[in-house]
Amino acid sequence: MTKNQKLVTLSTTVKDSLGYLPNCTAEQIPLVAKKTVPRSSDPKVFWNHFVNFVNEKL
Repeated sequence: MTKNQKLVTLSTTVKDSLGYLPNCTAEQIPLVAKKTVPRSSDPKVFWNHFVNFVNEKL
């Protein structure tokens, strides 16, 4: 994920009539990455899933 990469567009049912949300249309708000995040390694991802499993399920 790189800085300023568009991740998703948030759809709302409330229109921003006061102008608090710049660079968006009335019902669409783009969500972008604030900073660059390096890709994680496979062993680290496996370890994190394992630790979460142990903490939550056992």
